[in-house]
Amino acid sequence: MLPDRNNLKRMLTSLDVAIASAAKVQPDEDDFRTALRAFVRLLTLEAGEADRDWVNGQLEEMLARHGLKDFGL
Repeated sequence: MLPDRNNLKRMLTSLDVAIASAAKVQPDEDDFRTALRAFVRLLTLEAGEADRDWVNGQLEEMLARHGLKDFGL
């Protein structure tokens, strides 16, 4: 069963917090990007077709806020 939009929002909030925390710790850039790509991929797959565009839009806004516009979804 796919998560509803409220669950997707919680997942996005968790990712937002994780990105902010990682920026403070300054992990290895490659490790950070690998982990971020995996979480983004999981979140996109979890969204299902009905919410995928919405999730991608939310992710793009979030990444831009964190200075990761060039991340490429």
